[in-house]
Amino acid sequence: MTELDISMEEFRLYTYADGSTFRISEPDTLWILDSGSHRVGDRAGLVHRPTPGWVGISWKPVPGAVRFVA
Repeated sequence: MTELDISMEEFRLYTYADGSTFRISEPDTLWILDSGSHRVGDRAGLVHRPTPGWVGISWKPVPGAVRFVA
């Protein structure tokens, strides 16, 4: 498993083929599992597992932060 600090993201948005979205506010940790699946932790202490099948991921960096880490 790989752990990445994504605390520079204000939010993370998963988009699905049918146009629906799943938004995670204030993400701080991304865990990439050996299977290729992933989990996202947020600043409130919740862990999210986005439903597989998304066609895109978008995010907004907090002002002044790097745009991406991986």
